[in-house]
Formats: sequence, C-alpha cells, structure tokens
Amino acid sequence: MLIDYSCRSISNIRPMNIEETLKAHIGKELIFGEKTDLDLDTDLIDLVDSTGVMELTVWIESTFGFLVEIDDITPENFGTIRRLADWIRRNSTQPAE
Repeated sequence: MLIDYSCRSISNIRPMNIEETLKAHIGKELIFGEKTDLDLDTDLIDLVDSTGVMELTVWIESTFGFLVEIDDITPENFGTIRRLADWIRRNSTQPAE
C-alpha cells in the first residue's frame, strides 16, 4: 500500500504547536495504564513501547508529510517531546526551489 504524503505540510502547524500536537497524540493514543503528566522533557523511552514507537512513526509520516528513516528512530530523536519536535522541524524543511 502506498501512501501519498504530498498533500500534507508542516507549514499548516505552527512551530510551538508541534510540541502540543505531539503531546496530545502521545498522551491520548500511546500511553496506557496510569495517566502520566507529559511535559516537553518527559522521558518517553519507558512510557512508549516498541509498538507505540512504530505507531508514532506512521502518525508522524501522515501528519507531517515526510518519511521516517529507520536509522532516525533513536532515543536522541524520539526520547522526549522536545527532541522529537526539533527532529521533525529539521526533517520537514523543504529545500527552496
């Protein structure tokens, strides 16, 4: 199955809104059990399991419109909401035409 990401753009999401978008999605869809107060620097490594990381990857691809390389799924990039938002900003910039 091929997914067309061409219609999605990070330009529709304001810069600080990336963090809030991630926080809402992770808190609602990926963290089960007792509720955790997520902040930008909460360690996600122990909160999101491997299936959740894959679900998050697919969600990032569809929401922000770019493919996530397997080598980019690291604690340095996916370890906190702040790191993840910074990584999304770095990887979603379109080169000037």
